Amino acid sequence: MKLRHLEIFHAVMICGTLSRAAESLNISQPAASKALKNAEMKLGFKLFQRVRGKLLPSSEALTLFEKAQNIYQDLDNLRLLADNLARDPRAKISLGCLPSLGLSLVPEMVTDFYQQNANLVMTLTTEHTETLVKKLDLREIDLALTLQPVQQGEIITTTIAEVPLVYIDRDYRQGVVAIDEIDQQRWISPGPHSLSAAIATRRDFSTTRLNVQTYYMATEFVKRGMGCSITDIFSARHNLTPTMIHPISPPMTIPLCLLRRADVSLSPIAHKFVDFICRQLRKQLQEINLGLYPENKKSIAPQG
Repeated sequence: MKLRHLEIFHAVMICGTLSRAAESLNISQPAASKALKNAEMKLGFKLFQRVRGKLLPSSEALTLFEKAQNIYQDLDNLRLLADNLARDPRAKISLGCLPSLGLSLVPEMVTDFYQQNANLVMTLTTEHTETLVKKLDLREIDLALTLQPVQQGEIITTTIAEVPLVYIDRDYRQGVVAIDEIDQQRWISPGPHSLSAAIATRRDFSTTRLNVQTYYMATEFVKRGMGCSITDIFSARHNLTPTMIHPISPPMTIPLCLLRRADVSLSPIAHKFVDFICRQLRKQLQEINLGLYPENKKSIAPQG
C-alpha cells in the first residue's frame, strides 16, 4: 500500500463517505474513487462494500485501520517535532517537572534565576515522569526535573541532589521517628511512584488507611489529621507547618534527577540555569540537613 493509498483509505474511514473524504483531502470525488480502486487492486481485496449508498469497511479494512491509526499518530508526532525544531532556542528554556516540585521547589528556583536573567523567556509544565520523557522525545521541553532516574532511548539522567525524606504527622510531637515504629493503621500511601519505591526499601506498609496519587494530596490529608505519611522535604515545607515535619531514623533520601536528551546540545542559558539550580540546591540542602538532624531537635526550623 502506497502512502497515497493509505491517505485515501484513512480519510474514508474517518469521514464515512467518499465525498467527505475527497473534500478533506482537497481532491475531486472521481480522483478519490480512482485512488481507492487502485488501493484495492494493489492489495488484492475489497476495502469497502456499498450498502444502501454507504461505504461499509470490510474485516480486512478494520484490521488495517487499527495499524493506520498508529501510523497517523506517529505522523502527528513528527509534525509536532518539526514545529518544535523550528523554535529559536537561544533565549528560551522549556522546563518540565513533577507536580509536587512545581508547587514547591521549582517556582522558588525560577524566581531567583529570573532576578539574574530578566530577559529570559521560560516555559514551565508539570507532568508525571512518563509524560515528561515523551515531551523530551518530541523536544517540547529542554529539561525535566523528576524524583526518579530514567534510562530510555536518548534520555540521560543526572542526579543533581539527594533530597531528604521526612515523616509528616499533625499529631506527632516526639522528634525523630523510627520508620519501623510508624503506625501502619494511620498510614497514607503517597502513590505508586518513586517515593513509594524508596520507602519500600526500608519498610513494607501492607496496610494503608488511604491511598493517594500525588505527594501534595498526601500532605493535604496529613494537614487535616487523617493520618501520617512520608514525603520529600520540599513538598512538606511548602504545605505543612514545621511542627508537622520530622526526621526519619535511619535518614532516607530520594534522588532529584535532571533529564535531557543526549543528542541535543543545551543552549548557553540552559547550561547557566542547570549550574544555578545545582549551586542553590547544595546550599539549601546543607541548611535543611543541619535543621533536620541536630541533637534534641524535634522538627525542622522554618528556612528563610
